[in-house]
Amino acid sequence: MAANMRFPLLCALLASGGKAENNDPLPGLRRVVVLARHGNRAPNPQIEELCPTFWKEVFPKFGVAPAALSLVGMAENHENGVFLRHRYREFLPEGAYSYDGTFSFFSERVERNIVSTAVMARGMFPLGTGMKGFMEERPNVVPIATTQDGADVIMNCPRDGPCQRKLSHDKKAWVKANEMGVYENHKELFRAVSEACGYPLEPGKIKYKGKAKTLTWAAKAVMDAFTFSENEGLDPTMGGRINMTTIKAFHGVVEGMVQGMNFGKPHQITYWAGDFIPTFLSLARVPLVEPVNKLHVFLNHRELIYAVAHMLGMPIAFPGQRPDSLPSGCSLVVEVYDHGVRIFFWAPSRPSHDMKGKYLREKLPMTDLYKHGVLLPTPAYGCAPGQVCPVESLAYSFVNWVSRTGTYVQLCNVSVEDTYFAKGEASLGVMEHWVQPEVLAARGVNLTRPSVKAMGLTANDAEALGFALAADSDDSRLRGLAGDAGNADAFTAAGAAGFTVVMSLVTGVLGFACGRRAARFALAT
Repeated sequence: MAANMRFPLLCALLASGGKAENNDPLPGLRRVVVLARHGNRAPNPQIEELCPTFWKEVFPKFGVAPAALSLVGMAENHENGVFLRHRYREFLPEGAYSYDGTFSFFSERVERNIVSTAVMARGMFPLGTGMKGFMEERPNVVPIATTQDGADVIMNCPRDGPCQRKLSHDKKAWVKANEMGVYENHKELFRAVSEACGYPLEPGKIKYKGKAKTLTWAAKAVMDAFTFSENEGLDPTMGGRINMTTIKAFHGVVEGMVQGMNFGKPHQITYWAGDFIPTFLSLARVPLVEPVNKLHVFLNHRELIYAVAHMLGMPIAFPGQRPDSLPSGCSLVVEVYDHGVRIFFWAPSRPSHDMKGKYLREKLPMTDLYKHGVLLPTPAYGCAPGQVCPVESLAYSFVNWVSRTGTYVQLCNVSVEDTYFAKGEASLGVMEHWVQPEVLAARGVNLTRPSVKAMGLTANDAEALGFALAADSDDSRLRGLAGDAGNADAFTAAGAAGFTVVMSLVTGVLGFACGRRAARFALAT
């Protein structure tokens, strides 16, 4: 799906705002919002059956339980915290963690995500900087809010929220339509991996704990084992039973299967994003709700960052990574100013494979290899890299997207009861008034003719409202996204339903997002 990010800009070619000569924060910074991914981890427990050779020869060297955050993963998330503390050293208060709402950490509830958040907090608040009089080491005890089992509409809507049935239906449909064809086209590749692993990776022959499983499910687990071990500094070839060329070819095929199954149609992007984008944009819009909050960190699996990036038009292109692939431990960093936001991707350092292996074997502190990472100015639809972009431009992209796919509420038949962790029902007009033509024009957002048409306006109407129309482009984001997966739905711009849409149930979301309302807390030291 790498071609997805080459679509024409939907909203504007340029957005108004200041631009720095370098990537340093600009004067007037109000808030920083971070969406981070957990660091490298150990393979899932099913690898014991799906690749017994790997389980015996490679897995024990991780030194952690199946699916747990690894030593490299801890170092990656720790480095993210160190980076944030250093970059915003003049913006954030010095010293101990303060319990006044200045900082907020919110994690998806899976253990490795909570541990990743805790380690990230440790990077920001190291030993020796906490309150005096508690312990000699002066730790910072940082509260981490988490999601509620089965009711998550912000971080993991299709796997731990109301869209589970829809995701299951879409996965089954993709497998039925595509899996056998992929296998037949790459049969020799699957046979080579099966031989090295000691288990037949073939459709119809895969079982786990007595239940039949799909080839895509099994192949992803094996691909992850190869990827995680290589990133950890271990030997994914299992002593030369398989070569790296074959592993990379396998990775390419299986990644395409997983992406097609999870994100192959535009509406899947919508339900993976859930209510996160309205939450994020509400936190990023001035005047700020809870202005005391200066740093808000969300930490999750990769799927949420991926969906947000695709919905808002942020190219995923990290140095040394496959196109459209998110490295473990990466994050999306958004700086909030009075007149808009600046957007960055951040990725951890990339120590050599041999050096990580050495530190792992000799039990040296892995954090010594992770000191800086890389910060990448990132464009979005209507936002040039390095510039301050009106929040309304991002809101327009979101509203325009869901006006075509439907909201996750509509896609998954969500009721108020499905989001019972929140109180009451709130209108989802929270962003609609931001993206009315008059507001966009006042903010200097230049629109293309197709995007103006999608708003139900003629070119003359738009010009009368003060829009400076950018060059025409075919509004192909949705058609391209579906087409890349080989399962195109009949999405066209002609059927767009204007701009007034019922977006989702964001009930009580601001207080929840600011860390004051959550199902449970985990304490990180």
